[in-house]
Amino acid sequence: MKKNFLIYIEDPRFGGPHQYTLNILDFIKYKFNLKMLFSDFENKIFLKEVKNKKIKFDTLPVNFLSSNFFNILKYILFFFYDIYIIRRYLKKNDINIIYSISGFYSLKIILASLFLKTKIIIHFHDTFCNFIFLKLGFFTKFFIDLFIFSSTRSYSFYKNFIGEKKYFITQSSIKIFKKKKKFKGKLKKDFNIISVSNINPVKRIEVFLEIAKKLRYKNIKFHVIGKVWKSQIYYNNKIKQRMKIYGLSNIFFYNHLNKKGIKKILSNSDLYLCLSKYESSPMSVWEAMSYSLPILSTNVGDLEYFNKRFKFGFVVKENKIKTLEKQILKIYYNKKLRNKLGQNSKKFVLEKIDLKKTMGNLQKNIFIYA
Repeated sequence: MKKNFLIYIEDPRFGGPHQYTLNILDFIKYKFNLKMLFSDFENKIFLKEVKNKKIKFDTLPVNFLSSNFFNILKYILFFFYDIYIIRRYLKKNDINIIYSISGFYSLKIILASLFLKTKIIIHFHDTFCNFIFLKLGFFTKFFIDLFIFSSTRSYSFYKNFIGEKKYFITQSSIKIFKKKKKFKGKLKKDFNIISVSNINPVKRIEVFLEIAKKLRYKNIKFHVIGKVWKSQIYYNNKIKQRMKIYGLSNIFFYNHLNKKGIKKILSNSDLYLCLSKYESSPMSVWEAMSYSLPILSTNVGDLEYFNKRFKFGFVVKENKIKTLEKQILKIYYNKKLRNKLGQNSKKFVLEKIDLKKTMGNLQKNIFIYA
């Protein structure tokens, strides 16, 4: 008899961890009675993706944390009520295994499952956590059966808080096709730099503006693809205001293009730029590498470690404008170097990030502990 396996996603604002979760469904759904549960709020994009996968799902009016003051207030005020409705759902559906992608922010589902004889698997897709949740996680770890980390850096950050609990590390993988379709368009007349990231301070969008300002007199264009969530409207307005002050016409923002739109820009780009403060296993970077793009990134996740072996670009330790400008121009002027780095990018993802090659480790561990 198959066990009832619940994938719990408290915050459904679509990003890399959500895409990874959708990617792995085909590899575990045959083993369990699979269902997804996520919040009613701000779930439009994720809901559409889940429906496309034809996976059973439910939603609940559960409040998730964000930087918005009112969201924080709602999270606190409705904390125990949210635990109550989650627990009621777990009992009604006789859930045997819970898999949550929210790290120590999975507090509500952990507390809701106490004394229900439900196994809990927590996946960490970050390398930073609020101090309060770290402390709470230290105590709730005793109720967790298995920890999964999407990078060595993620594990290094949390290892002192999980003690001797069972864990394993696996990069967030993507589906890789050896041949990528080339989309025709006007983009190729310029040197195009792309970044796919939701608009927020962690992604350091303001640094993109500073670099674009420095390189505005060359045929270099910057393309930033990412959703502006409600909690980031103020930050996005600040970015727009600064763009206006600088008079920039060489940077373009796309509010969550569909997959075809993203692929069109990727296939006509020359460099992928990642300026994040925190990333664990950056799926947007892996996706860009599958299009044979060289990478220029801050030192996030395990990129520095992988780059030492595969040499697919440049990893800078700080967001210094001069350093970033120098590396961009090095790739811009040297087509031979650009092509070599791009070839190494493709080699890396085929060897280390291909979903078909990495799923064995995930399946083995989930099947053993579930």
